[in-house]
Amino acid sequence: MVKQLKSENNQVLSFQEITKSSGLMQKILFTAVMIAVYRFGVHIPLYGVDQEALRSSTVLSSGLLGLVDMFAGGALSALSIFALGIGPYITASIIMQLLVEVVPYLKDLQRNHGEDGRQQFQKITRFLTIFLAFFQSLALARFLDVAQIAVDPGFVFYARTILVLTVTSLFVMWLGEVITERGVGNGASLLIFVGIASKLPVMIKDTATALRVGSSPQWGVIALVALFLALTVLIIYIQEGSRNLTIFGARKQSVVTKDHALPLKINPAGVLPIIFASALLFMPVQLLTFAGMQDKSVSILLRETFAAFPGVTVLTGTSIGAFGSWIAERIEYIFQYSKVEHSIVYLVLIVAFTFFYSSIVLNPRDIADNLKKSGSSLEGVKPGKPTCDFLEKTISRIVLIGAGAIGLIAVLPIHAEQWFQVNTLGGLGSTSLIILVGVAVDVRNQILSYIQSHRYQTKTLLD
Repeated sequence: MVKQLKSENNQVLSFQEITKSSGLMQKILFTAVMIAVYRFGVHIPLYGVDQEALRSSTVLSSGLLGLVDMFAGGALSALSIFALGIGPYITASIIMQLLVEVVPYLKDLQRNHGEDGRQQFQKITRFLTIFLAFFQSLALARFLDVAQIAVDPGFVFYARTILVLTVTSLFVMWLGEVITERGVGNGASLLIFVGIASKLPVMIKDTATALRVGSSPQWGVIALVALFLALTVLIIYIQEGSRNLTIFGARKQSVVTKDHALPLKINPAGVLPIIFASALLFMPVQLLTFAGMQDKSVSILLRETFAAFPGVTVLTGTSIGAFGSWIAERIEYIFQYSKVEHSIVYLVLIVAFTFFYSSIVLNPRDIADNLKKSGSSLEGVKPGKPTCDFLEKTISRIVLIGAGAIGLIAVLPIHAEQWFQVNTLGGLGSTSLIILVGVAVDVRNQILSYIQSHRYQTKTLLD
């Protein structure tokens, strides 16, 4: 939790410094090769799929599956062998992070058993990844069967699809781990970054075509790009911003400096609240599709459900039929991407998930206990319960700012496309922007840290 604050972080990198740093260029080249392997697999089609039926369907590139397809770099909508991508591993990692706070064994394994405990924790995450990959492969195979996209549905098709998608998902997980260990940056995040970035050339081409044919106004494209640039700057400030609380050592209070600080990030939850909120809002519509009821809306299903229960049928009766229709319409709007009702619920869910996840990763009681055990204290705050109360109040204020900013970043692009009459950049939404900027900043910081370490070692040898 304690971090050294150094002014060298503001230095500008040069290509010459990168090439001179021992081992850094090899790490970058290794990362590039692994990414090339991943992108090659994205273009290998899954056997047993009717490509004509696939091209005429948009289900795999919209709603919740559209979010998954974005993380997979278009592999899901193209039904490649990497259709599941890094998704099962990311989901397993998130589930394990949440379980740490409710399962004492996992919490003890991660925090009190050192490297062996972390390896055991990672092993459990891998087993969970296998289970999720198998389940998602089965669900996708079933969907291809119901949607009549499978050429010859049957046991052989199901077994082959499940085997191929599960094995390739584990291979992608391995790619992510080996990039983290031997390359530059976090492997899983980089694979998602590359998947999103691979769509940028298509978006630029579609936007240029829309300008040429006149379907999108020039002022609208300029305004939307300017908005995205402004949001990018805001994302950088939110992702990198933190409040640093000065820490005093028990025996050094007379000579203490502000070199040691406890950083409290403005947005400790990252992009997870947006993913959770999006998944929750897309889930009902996606379940209708999987159930073969894609011709029905949520409101129609609600009215049919009301009609099946005595005493609730008045909602569709002639006396208050108009009110019942209004209620059903409002509920339907919650699940429609471009409606104001959707944005309001979306914003509330993002704020709620941000506070929930932040309470897990920034637990005031745990931080206060750790400071007390190490014989340290915050400036102007007594150890123990006063520190816990102070941290709880401070973290709540910081997270509220971050949650509001992330909610604004999530909602603005949705309506900006309507205001500026441009829909060719629809794939570059808030989630994409936060991931692209966050991963780029993280890779830059890792490269900078590596170069600074090389400078220090060189200076030590010369001295």
